[in-house]
Amino acid sequence: MKKATPEVILFKKEHASRLLPSVSTDDNKASRGRSLILGGSHDYPGAGILAARGALRAGSGYVMLAQKDLVVSSLENPDFLVKDLRGSSLSDLNFDAVLIGPGFGVNDYTAELILELKTKNFPNVVLDADALTTCVDFKLFPLPASWIVTPHTGELARCLKVSVHEVTKDRLAAIKKARQLFQCVVLLKGHGTLITQGQEIFRIASGNAALAKSGTGDVLAGMITAFRAQGLKPLEAALLGAYVHGATANLWVQSHKDALSMIASDVIDSIPRILWRLRQG
Repeated sequence: MKKATPEVILFKKEHASRLLPSVSTDDNKASRGRSLILGGSHDYPGAGILAARGALRAGSGYVMLAQKDLVVSSLENPDFLVKDLRGSSLSDLNFDAVLIGPGFGVNDYTAELILELKTKNFPNVVLDADALTTCVDFKLFPLPASWIVTPHTGELARCLKVSVHEVTKDRLAAIKKARQLFQCVVLLKGHGTLITQGQEIFRIASGNAALAKSGTGDVLAGMITAFRAQGLKPLEAALLGAYVHGATANLWVQSHKDALSMIASDVIDSIPRILWRLRQG
């Protein structure tokens, strides 16, 4: 891979193509992976839906959106399963990878779920949004090495206890500090998304300002969860998810649509085209 700087490796289309999950005539919905989305709440019902739809578009055979007090309807969202967690526990659910955080709330319950997954050494976990703030408030760092965190600049600043300006002015230094804190795969969202597992830092060669819209990060987190559920390694899932996510924004502007107008649902709708392009090599 070409190095963007002496410290950073540029991750491009040809690299993403090699990571794409294979498609076989022997596939069934179980073999495509089961993704559990712990997201959404009364205050932010859409976040979990966007993440679940992102996971579906990224190929997960089963997607379940689970909440403590269910605020979404299966009639309005027939493509994925919904589950009310009242009276249930994670051990009652069947899943290969789990996302915690988008719109889920910063509270004791979120902390309990994260701690449960840590205690049980469940390997395929993605933490985003409220889950990251929960880790700060409840002092849950460090995390297992196989987990993935997906902070934006503001969230990372909160985790590192520094200003947003300090993260923005030196993103390389920030992601190195984040890796020391989290001890897992770190994906720093923003212009020139950066990803590291410790030894190397990758910059994603896709994406533009069209992604600067609420909800797009929820879609990304769902996509990464789906790739983990399908068997990709943590770093691979983060790299592929980030590249595809960025490529949807490139496709948007290439289709003569203004960067200001893209919304999270447009990202979801663009995923099939990007995956098709990658599979064609």
